[in-house]
Amino acid sequence: MQTHSLETFFWVSRLSSFRRAAERLNISQPTVSARIQGLEEELGVTLLHRDRSLTLTEQGHELLDYARKVLRLTEDLSFHKGALPVETRLRIGANGPVAATWLMTLATRLEHAQPSLRLEIEVNQSATLLQHLATDQLDLAFLSEDPQDPRLRLERIGAYKMVWVAKPGLSTTRLSDTELGTCPIISYGWQSPIHDHTHAPAFGTARHRRFLHTDSLFMMIRLAIEGAGLALLPHAAILRELAEGQLVIVEVETKAIDLPLLAARPRSKRSALADQALALAKTLMPLNVKN
Repeated sequence: MQTHSLETFFWVSRLSSFRRAAERLNISQPTVSARIQGLEEELGVTLLHRDRSLTLTEQGHELLDYARKVLRLTEDLSFHKGALPVETRLRIGANGPVAATWLMTLATRLEHAQPSLRLEIEVNQSATLLQHLATDQLDLAFLSEDPQDPRLRLERIGAYKMVWVAKPGLSTTRLSDTELGTCPIISYGWQSPIHDHTHAPAFGTARHRRFLHTDSLFMMIRLAIEGAGLALLPHAAILRELAEGQLVIVEVETKAIDLPLLAARPRSKRSALADQALALAKTLMPLNVKN
């Protein structure tokens, strides 16, 4: 009985689909079918009920428990030898602040350490990343929202220092909270968890005469450079713009709250690659964020 056949059976049973298992393992669907058939012939049992939806037989449930143990042991051995673990694909999600600071450095170092790694990266809002974690579309995500979801393992790994910025000449470099309330603001939407962490303490219940919102950190930076308003941004994401004089820091009466950064992984599975990626990400933290 070969490990790759057990791994294939594990993913077929978990995803209830030959096609999705093939995509997860980066192999063809006929290969998946052949491996399952080979297992059934070798064991002399039927492992799956092939009805409208795939379900495990009693013997299938027994083999699934065995497959989990074998794959976990194989992954442990690979990890301790420093070799590539059972999986060769890693799916990472990141919110805008991470993408604008150290995400590509992380990707480059992972690919250098694991030349055969197939790395898939998604940049999106925290809420979307959480949904994709819950539906097994991501192995690891860096985000700023704590959903209190028992299905996820969450670890705070730092926080972004947030600063108010504007185009030079657009505003004075020091504002009271009242004065801030009269300024046009560029931000994530009012319902964004990032807004709750950063803007709400200064804004209170006030509304502004102009409020531009976007889910793109890149667009927020561009709008601020064009003079569309003040923006509260991660300091580490705008170092070049500040150095080149495209933006200036505006001191505001109420100090901005730092934006927390969390790493999230599904509790339902263990991934040595995700663990390695998280450990590597932590080494990049001092360059861009504060703990």
